[in-house]
Amino acid sequence: MNNETKLIIDNFVESAGNLGASLGISKVVAQLYALLYVWPEPLSLDDMCELLRISKGNASMNIRYLEQWNAVKKIWQKGSRKDYYEVNPEIEKIVFTRLKEGLERRINDFLQNLDKLDEEIKKLEKNSKNNQHTKLFIQRIKKIRDINKKINKFFSLIKPFIA
Repeated sequence: MNNETKLIIDNFVESAGNLGASLGISKVVAQLYALLYVWPEPLSLDDMCELLRISKGNASMNIRYLEQWNAVKKIWQKGSRKDYYEVNPEIEKIVFTRLKEGLERRINDFLQNLDKLDEEIKKLEKNSKNNQHTKLFIQRIKKIRDINKKINKFFSLIKPFIA
């Protein structure tokens, strides 16, 4: 590989790592995926560690996340006992799946808290008639639940494009 190609790959991998970090994804996870994405053949953990200048433990831990996300898969190389990895090139599907799962998890946590608040609001309603704050809480929580319905509808609409 010539120096110009190596420089382009290094810049791409670094940019992907920075993007991942800004989105709350481990920088190393994003770098591993980016490296495998642009590399023409499968790489071993040792290769990835050398190219990214990271420890084998760090690479191993983070490659497992990518395996769980179906972003990479382990493959066998004839004549080698090392684990090799290749990228799942369907980046759109991986990105949208991760976004959807992350958003659903966060929204579900929030909705569980809203359910608890609903119980408290019902107690307030019983104890104080015509309370403006109670009415406002009810309106605002309903609006949040409506937003959640719209988000779910959005993901169901885009599912055919990422499946």
